[in-house]
Amino acid sequence: MRTRSPTLLKSIRKRRIPEEIVSQLYGLIRNGHLKPGDRLPPERELAQQFGVSRASVREAMRLLDQKGLVDIKPGAGTFVTEDVVEAIVQAFSNLLAESEDGAGDVFEMRLLLEPHVASLAAQRATDADIERLRRILKEQGTDIETGGTGVAYDTAFHFAIANTTNNSALVAVTHAISDILSQSREDSLMSPERSQKSLRSHLQILAAIESGDPEATQAAMHEHIAQIDREVHDLPDRAQPGDAEKK
Repeated sequence: MRTRSPTLLKSIRKRRIPEEIVSQLYGLIRNGHLKPGDRLPPERELAQQFGVSRASVREAMRLLDQKGLVDIKPGAGTFVTEDVVEAIVQAFSNLLAESEDGAGDVFEMRLLLEPHVASLAAQRATDADIERLRRILKEQGTDIETGGTGVAYDTAFHFAIANTTNNSALVAVTHAISDILSQSREDSLMSPERSQKSLRSHLQILAAIESGDPEATQAAMHEHIAQIDREVHDLPDRAQPGDAEKK
């Protein structure tokens, strides 16, 4: 059984002591200094390293446990959660879902994230990945032609692109985003015109992936989210960085 004693901890001097302890330990988990399955040092040792009371450490462990980042096992110790990526994504998902600006904040995050995910997919896509994307869009087209909205295939297409990166964290984030936006993807919000526009945009993204051009793929995904998804999800047109300079 491994016990990891981080050497990068700093003395706590802030008022919100438990939250600061959580912040430092979360940072060590995120950058890999603490790995899934590692056992944290005992409460007394952590209190000495942080320069705080054991009560503050105990409260910090409770907060980490609530976030799903550690697993407290009485008599055995406190361990970093094995599925820490999923725990981090879930905490992140809950935070965005509770945001007053909701879908608007998620939209801006998608605009920053998904074009880069698509670019990575263009670099890593295999023949099997491309065939899977083609099949999804063919099914999306058939669904729309027969009176459907293609919403399920819209979601599947973005999932498939994330899966093509072979990056589990990106896949998890894509799922979290989809969960948050699920209400705005309801069939009742999709008109035939919007469905066709979304499909055409998806086909442009696929063509760029097939060409193996990361920059073209990134641009196509950016265009898709900036124009198509804004309309589909009824989101306001937020100014992007640099827009003012272009005027």
